[in-house]
Amino acid sequence: MGLLLSTLLFRWYVFFFWGVGLVALSRATGALGGVLRFAVAWGVAYLFEWSSARPGGWFPFGHYQYLPTTKDREIWLGILPLMDSLSFAFLAVGALGLTGLAARRSLGEILAAPGWLWRRLLPVAVLLFTAIDMVIDPVALRGSRWFLGQIYDYPDGGAYFGVTLSNFVGWAVTGTTILALWRFLPLRGEGREEGGAPDRLLPPFLYLSVYLFNLSVALWLREWGIASADILLALGVGGLLFILRRSLPSRRDPLRGA
Repeated sequence: MGLLLSTLLFRWYVFFFWGVGLVALSRATGALGGVLRFAVAWGVAYLFEWSSARPGGWFPFGHYQYLPTTKDREIWLGILPLMDSLSFAFLAVGALGLTGLAARRSLGEILAAPGWLWRRLLPVAVLLFTAIDMVIDPVALRGSRWFLGQIYDYPDGGAYFGVTLSNFVGWAVTGTTILALWRFLPLRGEGREEGGAPDRLLPPFLYLSVYLFNLSVALWLREWGIASADILLALGVGGLLFILRRSLPSRRDPLRGA
């Protein structure tokens, strides 16, 4: 119980993001659908992280290692801290919701979309899912300089502010796997429209909050190169979403069929 409380206090910001993501997804898919999707995302993320972080591992992120510097402050499962693999679920919600905002569709509508629309939106969501790690990972890698702590490293270094490029390939693989599995889990009312503007804006708010949190840490650490890259990345994401919005018809498409 003491370690659970310590984890809550130590990773309070992760629990905040996780809670917002679960609420947003549950409102779109029903409570059971939301919990199931979060469980699936955690399972996929834990398996893929373990596969890469174990001695000699490499798939799909390339090799890296977690450092047991916080084992007395937070819950670990084997060689991985619990909170790291939990984070993938709410980041997937944010990426999918931001894609939906540009496409004028809700989370439920995207998950229940006809095949042609799903095939257009999935790559965008995966790109956004990968892009947010390009903001998170360089800052997290410098965790010894802020309250995260130095929990992992890349033994051979990396080209992107110390992060290996294979890590981002791994994020794309993980995001594709999670979102593809999410599509086939149950939806409340066959993906009926949620409650309007608040439900549509909550996932993008989550994505933006994660982005601004990590950008703020980069600025606080005076990592001007990382902060500049984050801003350029945001401009690129904005351009991608603008193109997506212009490429899709303005009217709503049927949720099923076609």
